[in-house]
Amino acid sequence: MELFTFQEIRDVCHGKLMNADQALNHTVDEVVSDTRAPMKKALFIALTGERFDAHDYLDDAIRKGAALLCVDRRKADKLPPDAPAVLVDSTLAAYQALAGYHRRRFPNLKLVALTGSCGKTSTKEILRTIFEHAADTGEVLATQGNTNNQIGVPQNLLRLNAKHQYAVIEMGTNHPGEIEPIAKIAAPQTALIVSIGNCHLEFFINLDGVADEKSHIFLPETVRNAIYPQNCAGYETLKKAAAHIPWQYTFGEEPGASVRMIYNGGNLNGSSFELIETATGKRIEVNWNLTGRHQALNAAGAAAAALSFGIPLETIGKAIGSIQLPGYRMRKKQHGNALWINDAYNGNPDSMCAALSWLAEFADPQHLLLVLGDMGELGRDALKGHLRVLSFAFECLPGVRIAAVGPQMTEALMVLNLAANHPSAKTFLSARNAIQEVRRMVRPDDLVFLKGSRSTGLEIIEPEAE
Repeated sequence: MELFTFQEIRDVCHGKLMNADQALNHTVDEVVSDTRAPMKKALFIALTGERFDAHDYLDDAIRKGAALLCVDRRKADKLPPDAPAVLVDSTLAAYQALAGYHRRRFPNLKLVALTGSCGKTSTKEILRTIFEHAADTGEVLATQGNTNNQIGVPQNLLRLNAKHQYAVIEMGTNHPGEIEPIAKIAAPQTALIVSIGNCHLEFFINLDGVADEKSHIFLPETVRNAIYPQNCAGYETLKKAAAHIPWQYTFGEEPGASVRMIYNGGNLNGSSFELIETATGKRIEVNWNLTGRHQALNAAGAAAAALSFGIPLETIGKAIGSIQLPGYRMRKKQHGNALWINDAYNGNPDSMCAALSWLAEFADPQHLLLVLGDMGELGRDALKGHLRVLSFAFECLPGVRIAAVGPQMTEALMVLNLAANHPSAKTFLSARNAIQEVRRMVRPDDLVFLKGSRSTGLEIIEPEAE
């Protein structure tokens, strides 16, 4: 499929064509930023990161069939002889501009942009499922995996085609100023903030800083519906940022929420909750195979976004009841006489405590082994965050055994032990160091729960399937 002409690329990127002045009508079929990918009739974007510079691989791109190179004008000396190229001020900005141009080709597309400190990917999958019930699977585009950053968002937008009726674009941020540009190129009609919590505090300093950055998802002129939690840190910041948007919806457990969630409890295999559309009084009960109050709140946020597009609450309820989450999220496997639950996809103090609250609903602490890993990017609040998680675990699950994995969890447990010794908890400086000892800690009929930041690598502790 012809994606862009050389002239479109030049004009959209405000670039200068090299060795291609007579080829304005030539076309590319795709945009590629990884030299390991197929290149035939592709525009290769030479991105630069902290640990890589794709300008070093321009020869490889041409050799593999790239039709045109997008190159930083300051690195034009790296161009292979006679290679067709467009020189730009910033290859990342060019990538994003092309994605935004492509997205605007589909004015009737219903697009939700969502962000949050935790729960983004779960909410994205819930929304994807709702939209697939409202349309068809092939008519819904959703962010692939965790491609939600400055590079991932344009990558996903460039997958759009005329068949798509709905799109769900997840947006993540590590530093101030990252949400606004990707929100503007996505041009959403509905913008959803899932949560505000202790995530990436190394760069945002405090929760007000997190809320301020997330609130930039409300800035695109296309946004008609702003959705955010009824009760969260930085609520006033979010409300103020959304003041210019015609329709505002909130979600939560409070009676004043536009979409109210009432949690009826859960167990290892699922949970039940109600969703109430406050404006109409309509309500549905949902029984699904996910567990925990936090996941039900994610479903409420997704429901609010779906309602903003006119999808009936009954359709929303049926869709939510069928959801399956990918990856490590609550993956359950039996190993010997013990059940292992691997939720080691990510971890911050809020998501960790939410998971512990869920376990406290049904788990017997005497038959529970918590494998809790380090949480990254908490900045100066790192020790405070790890202390919060461990203290909460001991409080809500008395007598529980804990394997604290990583230098930060180790430090936090040592601090707690200064006040009161916790003989049921052991420390390990790395997941690799913990493998054998944690497996020996498992008793018959135990429930073993793993959670921590993805970088901690807790998944290697779980035994391989027999």
